[in-house]
Amino acid sequence: MVTFIDWLIVIVYCALLVGVALHFRRVASRGVEDYFLADRKLPWWVIGLSDSASYTGGGQGFLMVFFLGGFAGLWLMAWLSWVIWMPLVAVLWARFWRRLGVVTTGEFIERRYGGRRARLYRNVFAVYACVAWGLTALAYASAWMAATIAPMLGWTNGQVLLVFGGITLFYTLLSGFLAVAYNDVIQFSVLILGNLLFGVMLLSREGGFEAVWQGIETLRGGGFLSPWPQGDELTAISVVALIVQGLFFAGSPYAGEGFTAQRYLAARNERHAVAGQIFNGLLALVIRLIPFILIGLAAAAMFAPEDVAVPAQLWGDLAKNHATAGIFGVLLVAALAGNMAGISSIANWAVSYLMNDLYRVRLRPNADSREYVAVSRVLTAGLLGAAFFLGAAIDPRKLDTWVLFINSALMVFPLPLAWLKWFWWRTNVYADMVGILGAVPAGYLVWFGSDAVVPARLRESIHSLTGVSLDGLVPAFGNLEVYPFWMGFGILFVLGWTSILLATFLGPPEDPKVLDAFYRTVRPIGWWGPVRARLEVGDQQAFREETRRDLRACASGVSFYFSLVVAFFSVMGGWFATAALAAAVALVTGIHFFRSTLGNAETSHN
Repeated sequence: MVTFIDWLIVIVYCALLVGVALHFRRVASRGVEDYFLADRKLPWWVIGLSDSASYTGGGQGFLMVFFLGGFAGLWLMAWLSWVIWMPLVAVLWARFWRRLGVVTTGEFIERRYGGRRARLYRNVFAVYACVAWGLTALAYASAWMAATIAPMLGWTNGQVLLVFGGITLFYTLLSGFLAVAYNDVIQFSVLILGNLLFGVMLLSREGGFEAVWQGIETLRGGGFLSPWPQGDELTAISVVALIVQGLFFAGSPYAGEGFTAQRYLAARNERHAVAGQIFNGLLALVIRLIPFILIGLAAAAMFAPEDVAVPAQLWGDLAKNHATAGIFGVLLVAALAGNMAGISSIANWAVSYLMNDLYRVRLRPNADSREYVAVSRVLTAGLLGAAFFLGAAIDPRKLDTWVLFINSALMVFPLPLAWLKWFWWRTNVYADMVGILGAVPAGYLVWFGSDAVVPARLRESIHSLTGVSLDGLVPAFGNLEVYPFWMGFGILFVLGWTSILLATFLGPPEDPKVLDAFYRTVRPIGWWGPVRARLEVGDQQAFREETRRDLRACASGVSFYFSLVVAFFSVMGGWFATAALAAAVALVTGIHFFRSTLGNAETSHN
């Protein structure tokens, strides 16, 4: 039962979000860069907190994955890939994006390829990115918010999205990215502190760490709390697949590109972009998990997996059954904070494509800034309305399948572009088109199978007319009870490489003048021999030395984040000797990583 004090806490929280939006309204209304990039004045700490808040959601997904699979589940979900791509993005992509100085990642297309084809593709990309990536992620985030909040309040999914989705829509419309970023700071803090309080309460109720560890060993076995990336679903081939994914994941719109890159583009300078990503790594890989692992430890000692009918609703059920008045209100706000942060971030980012890469350059290139901001608000309202409608229709029992689809399958096909378009001069606009536009159809088909694509009635009609059965033509490789993770990943990854390289070699190279300008601005590492040969000898040597420093920093960063996560998981699981050893490695490699990465970042305000 929600009490008066619980509702009062919710009202104060919502009023605070609206107040922040009102504070920034005038600045955000000045133009496109102000509305979508906060006038390029975000400090590193806001970048880190906002970034982590954006893809944390309410955190209930972490609880569900840990409850079902222990630390091995988290490694499989994202952590094995994230300990790789996060430092790589800090060293390389955060600097690349800030040096480029564009408004959206879609604008990259014209800067990298140039010409009429690139301009047209940029327009198509704007619609595709907004709908295929933005709308999909928003529907998923909305479904999580509804699945979490509805059982707590006794509301329907539609009622949750109408009320709290409406509040999110209001402050996002009002002040754009400024409201999003600074409200993210508030929301992330509320999310972590509220759940930390709840986690400590549940853990104490179950008798503390020792009692919980013993209970888990009885119910789940000793391997449940192993801090290493190993388990039934984490076979050697799956581990290799996740490592490969991490190496390329900087090309994902939910990782090194997309709304993450939006924050680098909004940074005060390159150094703030890099520091923000380093801070984001600490928050995302360790800090944000602490409260949910505490809750998960208590839940895993209380219930066997088969005792929980809908794992996606575990957090809400625990809060409803174990939180007292006042504490329940804090938890309600914490759940809202995480989900609203993710929804507002994705919405602002997705609409920036439609505005900057279609409306402003194709439909109304001569309009004034007030029109651009007004249309941006209309587009945001429309996108969020569609997302809430779709989110209300998603079955909460299938959210565990969507977790890996969003984090992995959706992005595997175009992952080669993460390297090819930055590191290889020969990559052309046709390769980019094939990789990006093929991502969603290929990912959906392989992950959910052909039966999810071809309607049952159409399959029946074809079978009755031709005698050919299309049932199960392409299996649902997202069913991890039948197919190991590496199988679906491998199919998509090989298809992506084959398609992208084929398009590259069948199409012509890009204009040398465009390539020269891009290389001088971004200074990417990799295979740029013909372009580099046109530079002065001194510039060639300087770029080679910068590449060597960057690669060393990447290696120390991966070692730092991996050992840090192992140390963290070890402490939470009671493996203290392992924790001490991993912490020592993290300390040594972390010092080198911080010094080399921040030392190489430029501080000019460009």
